[in-house]
Amino acid sequence: MQEKMLLRFGYYLDESDPDIAILRRQDGAFVAAFSAQGATKEGILEAAEADYAKLIEANADSLGFERPATERGALRGAAGGEA
Repeated sequence: MQEKMLLRFGYYLDESDPDIAILRRQDGAFVAAFSAQGATKEGILEAAEADYAKLIEANADSLGFERPATERGALRGAAGGEA
């Protein structure tokens, strides 16, 4: 299996299938698939960066990141209560 590490936050390109290049996280989770002949470096990096941004957003609280006050207020308002 030929794999190339991408970016410093642990993505790699699984090229075990000659027709498909699969972008995976370091834990093996699927991120995106590309035609092996049509894949571009820019497209692969864009997919990795978008996935990383989603991971950070989804785990912001457990990572200790504070969300902007406007976003917290919008979330409270959507839940039907005010603090």
